[in-house]
Amino acid sequence: MPSSRNTSKYKPSSRNTSKYKPSSRNTSKYKPSSRNTSKYKPSSRNTSKYKYKPSSRNKRSFRKRLSPIGPGEQIDYKNISLISRFISEQGKILSRRVNRLMLKQQRLITRAIKQARILSLIPFLSNEK
Repeated sequence: MPSSRNTSKYKPSSRNTSKYKPSSRNTSKYKPSSRNTSKYKPSSRNTSKYKYKPSSRNKRSFRKRLSPIGPGEQIDYKNISLISRFISEQGKILSRRVNRLMLKQQRLITRAIKQARILSLIPFLSNEK
């Protein structure tokens, strides 16, 4: 005997009887209306007050800085006189901006300072306060 509960799988569902039936949702927000077309215009941000205006302080001319490391000086952990110029009074490694070094030079100096510290050629910390 077929039960009345299983008969629903043979009947079309009442929720979606046709694939091509238009949805009951309001689709007006997806289509441009004749009243409100400002949404579809290009943004006016380019012509707004946020437009880039160069100021007088941005017009500075930069000259090429001279490197604090001379052309004959070798960046090495044994060159303590060179290494000590790039260490603060507390024993910290100074930043590249303070040192005025190129990136490759700063990496070599940092590596040399760390090697010299490990070999006890320079202290890790300075006792000066």
